[in-house]
Amino acid sequence: MGQQTGIDIAWARPTIAQIKATGATWVARYFSSDVTKNLTATEVTDYVAANLGIVTVWENAATRALQGFQAGVDDAKAARAQRASVGLPDTVPVHFAVDTDTGWGPVAAYFQGVFSVLGFAQTGAYGGLKVIEGAHAYGIPYLWQTVAWSGGLWAPYATIRQPGGMTLNGGADYDTAETPDFGQYPRPTPPKPPAPTLLEDDMLAYLPPIAANTTVDVPVEPAGTQAAPGGGARNGPMWLCLTGQAAGTVSVALHQRGAWQTAASHPVGPDAGKLVITLPTDGSVDVVRLQPTVELLGYVVGRQVS
Repeated sequence: MGQQTGIDIAWARPTIAQIKATGATWVARYFSSDVTKNLTATEVTDYVAANLGIVTVWENAATRALQGFQAGVDDAKAARAQRASVGLPDTVPVHFAVDTDTGWGPVAAYFQGVFSVLGFAQTGAYGGLKVIEGAHAYGIPYLWQTVAWSGGLWAPYATIRQPGGMTLNGGADYDTAETPDFGQYPRPTPPKPPAPTLLEDDMLAYLPPIAANTTVDVPVEPAGTQAAPGGGARNGPMWLCLTGQAAGTVSVALHQRGAWQTAASHPVGPDAGKLVITLPTDGSVDVVRLQPTVELLGYVVGRQVS
């Protein structure tokens, strides 16, 4: 995905047509104690109808984040209430602005207060390079970096960049979204995980000869499943293959989820061909019990899942 251009607007109230004329596909708007600056429910409705994304940011004063833990708690509670009042769900992150030249240390307590109310997943930070680096190290997922106080350097993990430049007669700043999920509403749909790719069958084990009229338990490795790959010897479908050295039968019982299942008898021998026992792909079988009437040879084969 290429960069998506956005604009952040405080007191200006451009029309949808004016916003789109800037090339913006999303708009950043404010929560604060100043109602003349704040995002409204009508704007949310209009932006969504016009297919414009919405990013939210809390800012009362440039140095507010220097005022410690309780300030962060109070601001996060107010932002949460304002977010709900305009009809945005609680899954929408709120960025908290550090609009001054400082490092992470002086604002860490403020953000701890924010986390205590919103949690990490709904928290973003706005600021210069030092703030963004500290926020990233702390685990904040949404990082909006301004060119100010950044010394010409951009953090590679910034989700939004504010490179400088204004539009709408000075009423809005340009921004660029650097990642598919930059905290916008509507929230992006997570990509579906790719379907497992079944590769060539792998020989997992050759069994020693199994004598006639004996009982042999063959362990099978339930280290993974087709739905949840990642095991060792087994991370996909598995089969137990048997051939009889003479005409006869073999009784087969599966130990599944901690209990032995009812045994089934199968013909084996030169005329019966290879007996293939398919094991469940959910990894629920860990032992196969064999009781042949003739000598058996066999092997276990599995299909790896990438």
